[in-house]
Amino acid sequence: MSSVTYRDGIAILQLIIFPFILVAALFIWKRTGWKAGSKIWRFAVTLSLIRIAGSISSLLTISHDSRDVEVAVAVCELIGIAPLLLTYVGLLRQIDTQQSMHPRFLNSVAIICFIGLILGVAGVSSGSDNESTYRPDSIVKASMGIFLAVFVVILLITVWLFVRLRPSMRAFQKKLFLAIVISCPFLLIRLIYSAIGDYTTDARFTVLVGSPTIYLCMDVLEEIAAMVITMGLGISAVLEKDYVQVTSAGGSLEGKVGEV
Repeated sequence: MSSVTYRDGIAILQLIIFPFILVAALFIWKRTGWKAGSKIWRFAVTLSLIRIAGSISSLLTISHDSRDVEVAVAVCELIGIAPLLLTYVGLLRQIDTQQSMHPRFLNSVAIICFIGLILGVAGVSSGSDNESTYRPDSIVKASMGIFLAVFVVILLITVWLFVRLRPSMRAFQKKLFLAIVISCPFLLIRLIYSAIGDYTTDARFTVLVGSPTIYLCMDVLEEIAAMVITMGLGISAVLEKDYVQVTSAGGSLEGKVGEV
């Protein structure tokens, strides 16, 4: 049995933090209604489950290191970007209760993100078929390009919605906007880390075998910070008296969700 390494310690950190994020996401989802909130908060739940699964897979390498386990870790690492970004697409959907933007546009952004996810999974699998360690191929690079484009679109939509809704913005909307704005720098660093790993040959950014310190500081901690901020402000937003619940049909339901 191998000894516990620095990277294993990072996996343990994720295994400690993400269950709390999972519980917070489930709480918000329940407050907004399971059906109505599924397009918004299920992605935070999905991300938490992926990070927990990835941490467990990473810890499995201590006693059972194999290519299949390494691929599982790499897949969890890459596909986590999709629900991370979709969480913020969901926040925009929650903010835009008056549907200033056509719902199909945000649906299209979500679909594009899912395409990036599918390409990423396919690329990780094919890129690992004939290698002892994972190496990103052109499909993975295309997937990363999609994720970067989605991030830019999220920023543009956020600015547009803020300008549009600013005169009549409710307290809960302000908190959700704040969640996006404060999280964006952390998300940017997180995406830069993955982009460097996919588009360059710098060994420090290689999945699984790169610098654990860089991985911790530019990936794990950034992602945790973004999600903790989002969950904290998300809980505060749904507890606001002026909170407007989004219905499953895409409209809105006035009032507090305390009875949900």
